Amino acid sequence: MRLKLDNGKIYDVGAMFKPVKLSRAEAWGCFRGNLSAWPKGLLIPVESKTTLAGLLKWLVVFPLHTLSLLLLPLLCVFGYSMYAYAFFTKDDASKLKDYRYNLQKIYEALSDIEDQDEYKRRLKEEIAKIKPY
Repeated sequence: MRLKLDNGKIYDVGAMFKPVKLSRAEAWGCFRGNLSAWPKGLLIPVESKTTLAGLLKWLVVFPLHTLSLLLLPLLCVFGYSMYAYAFFTKDDASKLKDYRYNLQKIYEALSDIEDQDEYKRRLKEEIAKIKPY
């Protein structure tokens, strides 16, 4: 179940309780990263223009998010995290780093093309070859 809050962010409630296997270090990093985001979630109704429907959705999402975060330390001991907090892990970060490096090489290789249409066409083709996802 996905809920869109008034701040425009979409939260997948099911993913908050779907365990995923990681290493202990990655699971702990996911926990620490999302624990620091908890106070920001608390302030969502205050910082954004709030509607009644948005407030009701927040009243569903925030307690479930809090419960999910409370379960994470126990799961971290076994090397697990919740999917909602671990969808961008170190493996994904290394893929993204490689992708950025390859993009730089493509930009340098295509920098001598004067025609904008030709440049865009070739850039699109080259990017399609290296996309990590």
